This record gives sequence, C-alpha cells and structure tokens, in this order.
Amino acid sequence: MSEDGKNINSVTEPDADKFPYGTKITIFLNGEIQFDLKDRIYQFGENLTIKFVENRSIDAQYTERTFPGFQVWDVMLSGFRSACDAELAGIKLAESILWLSVSRKFPARLISDKSLPCTVYDRTRGPSFEVSAYAHMTRKEKIEEIVEGMKEAFFSEHEITVDGERLLLAMELFSSSQLEVTQTARFISLVTSLEALSAQRNYKEYTEHVKEKIDELICAIKIEDRIPENIRNSLVGRIKRDMDIESVRQAILRVIMQFLNDKEYKQLVEEAYTTRSELVHDGKSDADLHKLIDDVSKMIRKTFAACLNLSLYRD
Repeated sequence: MSEDGKNINSVTEPDADKFPYGTKITIFLNGEIQFDLKDRIYQFGENLTIKFVENRSIDAQYTERTFPGFQVWDVMLSGFRSACDAELAGIKLAESILWLSVSRKFPARLISDKSLPCTVYDRTRGPSFEVSAYAHMTRKEKIEEIVEGMKEAFFSEHEITVDGERLLLAMELFSSSQLEVTQTARFISLVTSLEALSAQRNYKEYTEHVKEKIDELICAIKIEDRIPENIRNSLVGRIKRDMDIESVRQAILRVIMQFLNDKEYKQLVEEAYTTRSELVHDGKSDADLHKLIDDVSKMIRKTFAACLNLSLYRD
C-alpha cells in the first residue's frame, strides 16, 4: 500500500512529454538477501516515481561473489523536466542508496566506468549513458522500508559541511569494503574511505615562517655527496610536496573529532592508521583485524550519520 492508502500497482509514471527525463542506478544483491518487491513502482514524491526492474543482462555471477538467489535490480527514478535535473537527482539517488546501506548495515557497491554515479536517460528516446551499483544484504527488506530509507536522505534539507563529492566517495568505499573477501582488503578499504572524507588542509601560511630554513635544508640535501642522487631527489621531492599540507593521519583525526567529538575515537584513529600503514608498507600487522574492522566500521557509520544529520536505523 502507498502512503495515501492506495495500492502501489495503481501508481503510474509521470507524463513523459512533461517530465521526459529519468535517472537510474543498478543494485546487486548477492543472494544472502533479496529485495521483496511484489510491487515494483512506488510514488517517491511530487511528480516522482521510483521503479524497480530486475536486470538479467549483467553477468554478476561471474564478476561478484554470489549465492543462489542473487538479484540485480535497476532502480529508476522518473519525473524530471531536464537532463540537468535528472543528473543532480541521480547523484542524490546514489547517495540515498549508500545511506540506506550505511544506515541499515548492509554492504553495497557502486560500479561505474564514467564520471557520474548514475544513468541519465530520456524516457522518449531511451538511455543516453549507463552506470550501475551492486549491493549485498543479509536480510529481506520490504519495499516500504527501502523507499522510506532512501527518501530520508533524498529529501533531507540539511546542508553538509564537508565536500559532497568526498562524502559520496567515502560512503561508496565504506559500503563496498564489506564486499571484500579478506579481512586485510576490507580493513584497508575502510581506512581509505576515511582518507577520502578527510581533505588535507594547506599549511603554507605557517610554513612561510620557516621558509628560509626549509630552503637551507633542501640546499644541504642537494649538495650532500654522501647521499645517492636518487635518494636526494626523493628527499627534496617529499619536503616540497609534504611540508605545506596536513598529514593524512591528522586530517582523519580532525574530521572524526569534528563530527563525533569523543576522545575515545582519537586512540582508535591512531591504531587504525598505524595498522593500515603496517599492512601497506610492511605487508603484515599484529593487530586484531576482526575487532578493529568492527570498531572502525561503527565509527565511520556514526561519522556519516553526523555528516548527513541523520539517525542510523541499525547500530
């Protein structure tokens, strides 16, 4: 049933002549969960309908980790007067699916070989370009819960204070990390999502105070014959590149403290980034990855919720 008590099957898409454009993403469910979509078209807002169409053309069984009963759904949002409006809504639709994944605690993957995380199409002519999203779940989600969960983010009027593109990428990396087979790959992806969210600040206004000393150091390195030339070049390059910007570790810590403001997360960020560095640079770590993944995942989900000013559906 729809919100006004009418059967969802009675919902029709907006007039294609007045609202010719739509936007689409594709959701992959690996079989651990299935969408229970007996009714596949739903009123999403004024002059907006959302439709779920099963996609049987994607060879997900060869490209993803699947179980018997996996599903692939095209999620199509219709009701836009221009391609520009549909494009903006498509980005918001992708964010809404990712929020659904974060809030309801199931993994998701956005797959795209183009710059946008959505497909914009002219309903009077057919699709113009394509993109898809994969998602894995461990429970059945009813159509009403799916749509309401997406609407929560889609229609939010909260103005986010972080870069929107960074937030979208961070949520994508977080959700898709849960599809990784190994704990190591999953953990590295989790920390990478934090890096994507955390823009490094420029320190040039501060390093200007010691610019002469930095230049002297660079000069000393360049003329030091006891250091091989390739190492001298590397050292000089790192000083020039890294001296003026905030470290990744500090940027992550600053963002986490900005949104969560809990000192216990400072130690967790330090442990997580140290472990990530050990894994990437040394190939191993003695950390308890299972516990660390669980703790970092909870921290990241709370951060996304704070960024969007929304409440998590599941802890």
